[in-house]
Amino acid sequence: MPSRIPRACRKRGCAGTTTDSSGYCDKHRGEGWAQHQRGLSRHQRGYGSKWDAIRVRILKRDNHLCQNCLRNGIAVEARTVDHIIPKAHGGTDADSNLQSLCWPCHKAKTARERIR
Repeated sequence: MPSRIPRACRKRGCAGTTTDSSGYCDKHRGEGWAQHQRGLSRHQRGYGSKWDAIRVRILKRDNHLCQNCLRNGIAVEARTVDHIIPKAHGGTDADSNLQSLCWPCHKAKTARERIR
């Protein structure tokens, strides 16, 4: 398998390059997880028992089908509930801001949101 192409480090202002999948150079490799919710539990992040009840309700509302795949004419089982407008961008837990997604669609949507 060919080696990875060196890319710029994800740390703002760093001129280093890396081939590591984290996107950080050797000097900044540990910083990726430091930005991840700073060690808060799921309850502290707002995903406790109340969220569990909301999640079940939304999956039931959407018939356990991925809404993104359904728009493309494909029926795929949904396993996650996603905020259409992320909470980090001002979204709420209102039912109208939630949708059921399969894992690949959720992963792709989250990746797109990270670069905004």
